[in-house]
Amino acid sequence: MKALLLALACSLLFALLITLYLRMVEVRQRAATMLRLFLATVPLYLVLYAATPSDLGFLSPRLVEPRYVPACLFGLFVHSALFFGGWLQLYNLADRGFSLRILTDIYESPERALTAPELQTRYGGGRGMDWMLDKRVQGIVDTGTASLADGRVRLTPKGARTARISATLRSFLQLDGRQ
Repeated sequence: MKALLLALACSLLFALLITLYLRMVEVRQRAATMLRLFLATVPLYLVLYAATPSDLGFLSPRLVEPRYVPACLFGLFVHSALFFGGWLQLYNLADRGFSLRILTDIYESPERALTAPELQTRYGGGRGMDWMLDKRVQGIVDTGTASLADGRVRLTPKGARTARISATLRSFLQLDGRQ
């Protein structure tokens, strides 16, 4: 139980810190920033696990796991799952979900309805679809998966590897051709 409680505490601390940080600082690569902050919470979890009593001072003896290493590793697994399967996915859905953003833009319109041309200009809180495309292109340039020269976006070797892996995964999961 100690491992679960500490994993939950570290996860909630992460959520609080990343929320404050993203609100106070203009961050270009948010997912990478989130990963770095999560990685900083891993040693914190390990120190907390080592420094606290096995019953945390309040757990019943039947809730105490006597095997230190498996319990510690289980808590670390839970903490990682909460980040990768929870916080990071929630961020991706909220920040990078194209369809969700369109729904939000329609919801925020006075009539709760927009035409296709209105969607193109109002997308992203009024920044427009061109802004979204520019943001995505800048993101792949920033990660080194593409370069931008003479108005053309070209894959780098890293980008070609990433695209190949993505295409293989999409084919395996039978996602190609689905809209």
